[in-house]
Amino acid sequence: MAGGWLLGALTALAQPPAVSLEAETDRKYYREHARSEVHVEARVTAASGGIPVTPAVRNIALVLDRSGSMAGEPIAEMRRAVAKAIGVLADEDFVAVVLFGSEVETLIESQRRGQIRDLEARLAQLEPAGGASLYDALNQAAAQLRRHTGPATIDHLILLTDGPPTKGPRESEDFTKLAEVFGREGIVVSALGLGAEFNEDMLSAMARAAHGNFRYVATPGKIAAALEAELKPRPAVLGREVVLTVEFKRLSSALRSYGWRAPTMGETSMTFRFPRLLSDRPLAVLVSSELEGFDARHDLPDFATVRVRWKAVESEEERELTRVIPVNFSSDTIDLRESLNVRSARTGAVALIRDGLQKAIEALDKNDARRALRMLRTARTEARDLNYDFDDAQINETVRLLDGYLAEVQRPGATIERKVLRSGLLNLFDPPSTLVEAKR
Repeated sequence: MAGGWLLGALTALAQPPAVSLEAETDRKYYREHARSEVHVEARVTAASGGIPVTPAVRNIALVLDRSGSMAGEPIAEMRRAVAKAIGVLADEDFVAVVLFGSEVETLIESQRRGQIRDLEARLAQLEPAGGASLYDALNQAAAQLRRHTGPATIDHLILLTDGPPTKGPRESEDFTKLAEVFGREGIVVSALGLGAEFNEDMLSAMARAAHGNFRYVATPGKIAAALEAELKPRPAVLGREVVLTVEFKRLSSALRSYGWRAPTMGETSMTFRFPRLLSDRPLAVLVSSELEGFDARHDLPDFATVRVRWKAVESEEERELTRVIPVNFSSDTIDLRESLNVRSARTGAVALIRDGLQKAIEALDKNDARRALRMLRTARTEARDLNYDFDDAQINETVRLLDGYLAEVQRPGATIERKVLRSGLLNLFDPPSTLVEAKR
């Protein structure tokens, strides 16, 4: 049983000291002569590390629904929340506000936050009007962002809507494709869905395609908190055009990607693309490959290679980090039991719960609420069982979050809300999505 399971050699080509790549398997040893699913977690971290960095300039476009359904409390709360959100941005940040009803209007053209005058008076003009020309509004907001985009800006389109589009393109696929275009440009799209009438699948898919967040805002009074969560303190941009690839040298049967970032899948590789590498905000992926028992005989020193490439902001120079991941085998029961990796187990517990949320959504779509509840209970049990040998506090907390939701929905008269599930239990988890597998 060879050592060195902690992921082998690190190759760094002209990398800045602040950037690191970690990659590890979910256990030290796999059972000899047995079929195994080998999970690999890869994490790219860009911390300041004591090096002075300048916070990025935020380039924000708010896309606000002013359709007739927003009349009353929703539009009043939206005015208040937007004023508060813009007010806490830095003076050098850029802000644009685009409204959509039956028509699209740019209420505030993209400009420095410090240059905006009479903000509350302008927002007072925000009145409900007609239908929902969402597609045109998104394009108009992206055009505003493009006016000030740069290598070190964070370009962020934030949509708030309470219903489906009613004018122009209306299919979910149209909006997912549009978000993919924005994502390739480096524009992050976050989608906030208010109330009960919006299409959570469409908003979640848009956010996933453009590396943003989907948030379910149950009531108008929670709009401010949702906007505040999107406009967190500014990180620094330490890299851009990030490409993270996991390539398996030995592939028996299947590659899978867990989570909400859909990769480009090859027969033996998965490639994830991110617009920027931000300080103190890690990029993490979880993937797996199945290994046949015939191959589980001799240690595999180069089972997989994880590689991240990016462009440095200050020089445009391409940089790279690489890890080679070995896989080792044992028939010793103690080795196998004690070889589990607690950090990967934490990621695995979250993945099990997200998978349970997705299965519950699929059950609700078949009008089977009892099965949906059963899927959530199963996910809770599997995550708890995963923690049997660790008794890890972080995994226990993850399970507790799901337990809390289960306690609520099992009360007399309570129901499982699809929007709550799609939002990852009100943003406690990343939005669940269908497992992505390589096509063979």
